[in-house]
Amino acid sequence: MSSVAFVNGTIRSLSATHEWLVVGGDTIASMGDGDAPCSDRTVDLQGGVLIPAFRDAHVHLPATGLYATGMDLRGERCARAILDAYSERAHGNEMLFGGNFEDPLDEPLDGRDLDRVVGDAPALLVRADMHSVIASTGLLRALNLDDIKGVDRGSDGAPTGYLREQAASEAYRWFEDNLPRAQQVEAIRAAVSLAYAKGIAEVHEMFVIEWRGWDSAEIFEEAIQGVALDVAAFLGTTEVERVVELGSPRIGGDWFLDGSFGSHTAWMSEPYPGEVPAGSTPVGITYRSDEEVYDFFRRSQEAGLKVAVHAIGDAAIEQCIKTWERVAADVGSGAVRSLGHRIEHFECATDDHIERSAALGLRPSVQPAFDHYWGGPDALYSERLGWDRARDMNRFGSMHAAGLVMAAGSDSTVTPMDPFLQMYSLRNHHLQGERLSPQVALELSTVGPARINGHENLKGDLATGSQADLTWLDRDPITCSSEELLSTEVLGTWIAGQRVWPRSEAEAE
Repeated sequence: MSSVAFVNGTIRSLSATHEWLVVGGDTIASMGDGDAPCSDRTVDLQGGVLIPAFRDAHVHLPATGLYATGMDLRGERCARAILDAYSERAHGNEMLFGGNFEDPLDEPLDGRDLDRVVGDAPALLVRADMHSVIASTGLLRALNLDDIKGVDRGSDGAPTGYLREQAASEAYRWFEDNLPRAQQVEAIRAAVSLAYAKGIAEVHEMFVIEWRGWDSAEIFEEAIQGVALDVAAFLGTTEVERVVELGSPRIGGDWFLDGSFGSHTAWMSEPYPGEVPAGSTPVGITYRSDEEVYDFFRRSQEAGLKVAVHAIGDAAIEQCIKTWERVAADVGSGAVRSLGHRIEHFECATDDHIERSAALGLRPSVQPAFDHYWGGPDALYSERLGWDRARDMNRFGSMHAAGLVMAAGSDSTVTPMDPFLQMYSLRNHHLQGERLSPQVALELSTVGPARINGHENLKGDLATGSQADLTWLDRDPITCSSEELLSTEVLGTWIAGQRVWPRSEAEAE
């Protein structure tokens, strides 16, 4: 078994700093100060900092790769510029994909506008939250939207091309199903490479079977076969027995209880102020009845599966918690706590929600950059709900103070797969009292995701016997300022002792 010594820098675990670290095979063999022991190879850190590799608790690798290879329109608010981007890529009937747009744009945009620049080609423009899309007529013709909710229609009753929630998922599924298999695999591999470049060793993939189907899941499995990236996939399906047969210990992920604020579909206990789009209701959208949620939770609990669900609005969070309380009354709270079930997003959690979640051992998977992009008195959440209701969203400090086991993720592509942005956002919440220290921000981005999946004893920190997942940075994420975090350079990434970044020096895929 070969050994590698990391020297001439700072070795920062989550509890101490050292002067050297030695990896033996795929694990950390030793750490210490003074002279490093003899090893087969040496990595000179050149004054940099070696930390535990990052882990992202909520991603969508296929979409992340598609955006990386397609049109990423994040921050573009000009409708004409978006149409120009599609026009430049329109060649015959080739399928066109772009995403991360946010409305309102400087002028309204719908499918008929896309038609003017792409002709009959199927084209899809995905909103930043991925809960709404704009589809060209060439794509709409391929869909049966007669009995589907979330279809915006014009005065003539015809679809405008703006689709929300279930209707949006139909368009996305058609688009993905018609992409060549090789292109889908290539996109996923591109997302894996992006993870390495950001110092990420593990991602929690939210693969929505209900939207994308089992065939797409097979392509996903093909694409990640043999990669070093640790991919913990949550399969969004109610087919508990099939998931057990596949040998997965987890289920759900983006198993939706509601939608998103950007699309006016997050499920709230009180109505949104003002008018809501035709594709939603005054309080947003609820995906499931209480009995449907109970049946899924109970069957998954009995099968020993860790469950994760998507819950953003306060009504969706309440449905999740009260259903776990019902299951706990049946099987015992200890049994529920032992599996460490998850709530993805948990944005509109009240004090009562936080307290009851702690009692059940529920584990929030939070997306800090949501607050960075859309929190604050003049941003989207306040526009949607009013500041009195929006101010108490994404309460990271309150969750941590209550002792909730939690982790940070990006929901890429909703926000970039970028742990530095996540840590920056945790340290700079729009409310002073909800901000977290640099130490806790690093923990939520490293050991946090391992912890909420029950692997904290083996992964997520630098400790003797732990898996050698390492990231080499040009600065210390604990001592540098928040602003400096955003310009941090990743100099190297190792997963299970093998270097994966930079690509020119990679020892594994």
